[in-house]
Amino acid sequence: MRFCPKCNSRMRIKRVKKDGKVVPMYVCVKCGYMEPADKTETLKVVENEGEAIKVVSDDIRTLPTAEVVCPNCGYNKAVWWMAQTRSGDEPPTQFFRCLRCGYTWRQYA
Repeated sequence: MRFCPKCNSRMRIKRVKKDGKVVPMYVCVKCGYMEPADKTETLKVVENEGEAIKVVSDDIRTLPTAEVVCPNCGYNKAVWWMAQTRSGDEPPTQFFRCLRCGYTWRQYA
């Protein structure tokens, strides 16, 4: 986690167009200050119907698999992971990614 050197607010990693390329940058949510993000610190962001879903690892071979039906292509195998997307007293959200088409969806407990 990084904090802005100008206003001390938390910075977020976003993909920003710079010199014709899309690069990961730390962006301050309050004042807009930006600085380059190190590749080892960035998370992969997957687009799913306009919402960004953060994935901890690019290497899906390390994730467990499950037999669930993909709502996009109907294939029956996907990798899965869990993340705490709501407050601490709520159950975690389970995410799935289809092994055939790569579609990512979530399931609330």
